[in-house]
Amino acid sequence: MIVKVGGSVANALVSIVDFLKDKKVLIVPGGWIFADLVRTLKVSEEAAHWMAVMAMNQYGYYIAEKGLETIEPEDFNFKWEKTCVLLPYKLLRKYDELPHSWKVTSDSISAWIAYRLGEKMAVKLCAVDGIYLDGKILRKVKASELREIKTDVVDEYLSELLSSLRINYLVCNFDGLKNYILRREVVGTLIVGGE
Repeated sequence: MIVKVGGSVANALVSIVDFLKDKKVLIVPGGWIFADLVRTLKVSEEAAHWMAVMAMNQYGYYIAEKGLETIEPEDFNFKWEKTCVLLPYKLLRKYDELPHSWKVTSDSISAWIAYRLGEKMAVKLCAVDGIYLDGKILRKVKASELREIKTDVVDEYLSELLSSLRINYLVCNFDGLKNYILRREVVGTLIVGGE
């Protein structure tokens, strides 16, 4: 299972890691405050892209400090037998397939990694319950329809990417993640790319 751990849950990492450590989860870190810093700098989109990917590595080390190992593969021929934190920079340098733009963040990167590893879905763990529309949580939405919804919960490129890769993406909070892992119940917003 591929789980992107966003910076919005950084204050709950001890509990998250404690829950995940005996599972078989590949954690893809967000960019958190490290990527936020890159946004404040006056650099080209090219430089900002690679700096933000390096920010994912930095947050990855921070997550791993809570009791997990990191892995930093150079290609997609790797396996993981227990929960660990992926440091994605080398993979993205070698397989440079995503646009270099702020429209692409760790959301799209985690979905792309899931696809490259043969997974049918990735999960985004964040502080919100899912994606809201008119004050109500969307339980399920097609990736193509997501383009019409104004949300900052996921990046702008994700809907296009999920549609082209035909994989799904679950956006949920920690309770939603636990429900999905323990009971396979989808509690959050399921973005359906395989239409």
